Amino acid sequence: MNDKLKSLVFTSFTHFSVDGNALLFPVLFTYYVGIGGLSVFAIGLMPVIYNLISGFLSVYVGSYADRVDKDSLILTAGLLLNGLSAFVFSIPFVMNGDAYVFLTLGAVILGIGQSIYHPIGATILSHTYGARNSASYMGINGSFGSLGRSVFPVVLVFVSEFIGITFGLYIMIFYFFVAAVLVYLGLRFFKRKNYQYSLPVKKISQKHTGVQAKENAIPFFLIMLVILVFLRAMFIFSNTTWVPLYLVGIFASKKIMATIVGIAFFAPVLGQPLFGYLTTRFGGKFTISLTSVGSVIFFVIFLFLSRSLTALLVTYTFFAFFAYTGFPVLMGYVSQTVPKEHSSRANALVWGVGNTIGGSIGLLLFDGLHLYITLYYTFAVMLIFAVVSVVLLIYLPKDKDLSIIAKTTD
Repeated sequence: MNDKLKSLVFTSFTHFSVDGNALLFPVLFTYYVGIGGLSVFAIGLMPVIYNLISGFLSVYVGSYADRVDKDSLILTAGLLLNGLSAFVFSIPFVMNGDAYVFLTLGAVILGIGQSIYHPIGATILSHTYGARNSASYMGINGSFGSLGRSVFPVVLVFVSEFIGITFGLYIMIFYFFVAAVLVYLGLRFFKRKNYQYSLPVKKISQKHTGVQAKENAIPFFLIMLVILVFLRAMFIFSNTTWVPLYLVGIFASKKIMATIVGIAFFAPVLGQPLFGYLTTRFGGKFTISLTSVGSVIFFVIFLFLSRSLTALLVTYTFFAFFAYTGFPVLMGYVSQTVPKEHSSRANALVWGVGNTIGGSIGLLLFDGLHLYITLYYTFAVMLIFAVVSVVLLIYLPKDKDLSIIAKTTD
């Protein structure tokens, strides 16, 4: 297996594992509410904690990874932390009296573990495949993240029907240990120093940035992209976390919930390569616009116009197809516009601050609103942020305003 293929295979496997575990808590949410004495509001604070930690740390992880050039070791540590979080989250089912302590500890560990993959995975692919072509491979990579989100909830729920939720989590712990070993062995070849850095791939004209070109200055388009992603993430993260509980409330069945979520999250397995290709072919603004508008339209249909099992399944599947495409679209856009030597930090800014911290703020707002209104109306309020993010698309420069000034290193 050559180095390019190794980078794709083992970053994709890591993405599969990390994104699958990202849906661990939303599924566990439906189990924790059955523990006597636990507050839904308090349980709802846990995703806020782990997403805030993940968002803030990812910026430092990206900067640290840029300096030390030990990406395989850092990714391995991230996988081990994801497995440790599954262990800690199993303890409240055994020690109910200390549930809040272990829920909080598990949220902290999960946040650290989830902060690691995305800025580093994108950087490995942009180095090995080149900035111009990496978006397409990020689409393939991202599809495995979506596959993880599709598979993990279904496996956990159905396995737990036979052996219980506690032992179901123990299986996940073993899985992450094995995954960590495989990823370390598979990616230990990768050293950034072996890949020649290129000049910035694209240049944004001053007319469209609104700032003077200064070394280390953050381009205006990147600031607007972070704000846009921040607002979109407020909507999407609250959706991801609370929809399982919403579906259990409608159908009174965890199996039906897991089936809908599993099928819906399989759609981005096909969508991510498609949107990664479209990002390479037509540019970042086009694809970000398409996925943002599509996700809003189908969630409106899901929330306001559908009630049957079939209708909810179909509309939520189309919503997921458009919504969960951030990795190839956003990271691909960054790889096209930011020099390689700053790639992890730029990735961390967009993904960590925009996507993850934005999502955690949305979760905090959702949790507070749900104290006073139903899940249905809380989703309707959060939809407003997604609509505003669509309006802000006008501030991203058109793709024709991005001019190639240096040849990409492949």
